Amino acid sequence: MSSEMKSFENLLDEIKKIVDTLEAGKLPLDESIEKFERGASLIKECYLNLESVKKKISLIVEKNDGTLDLEDFGDENQ
Repeated sequence: MSSEMKSFENLLDEIKKIVDTLEAGKLPLDESIEKFERGASLIKECYLNLESVKKKISLIVEKNDGTLDLEDFGDENQ
């Protein structure tokens, strides 16, 4: 992964282009495999990007008494 994380939207756009190219079925097998590997790498990068963002997210949760509280996104006590 590059030192500068690509935006999630840019990653998805590149994945979509790869999928469209592969679905067209006009590439030689070797190029198709290269595209598939690139797509898999981009999906992994998307996952890492989402995990990084997930760590930063806090949810505002309304308690039974009407007050608001902050909880970590990954808190299983929600």
